[in-house]
Amino acid sequence: MKRHIAVMSAVLCLALIIICSMLYPLSPTSAQDKNFLADRHAGKGLACNACHKESPPKEKVPMEVCTSCHGDYAKLAERTQKLDPNPHMSHEGNLACESCHHGHKPPENHCQKCHATFSFNLK
Repeated sequence: MKRHIAVMSAVLCLALIIICSMLYPLSPTSAQDKNFLADRHAGKGLACNACHKESPPKEKVPMEVCTSCHGDYAKLAERTQKLDPNPHMSHEGNLACESCHHGHKPPENHCQKCHATFSFNLK
């Protein structure tokens, strides 16, 4: 009897795993991953070598690569001037883009490390 219950439990667990994997598939392109900067760049037709200069990529992308497309700090501050506070007008100066924006992991609010009330919609 105990063996029968153990076998039935195993079958039910396996069935539950299969059903859940069909309903909620895990894939590298899940909705959460779409928040990654690299995914948004790829969605706009940019290949990895648009930002990474070595293959396979090993190094962090230099800030100069970011600013060559998105503009310098003055232009970025102008584009985000309606935000209060403006994240591109930091008292810390011109922070490296990767302080907040990460290619292959979620962005982080660098300002909140000291200023708990600073909230931005990071991309």
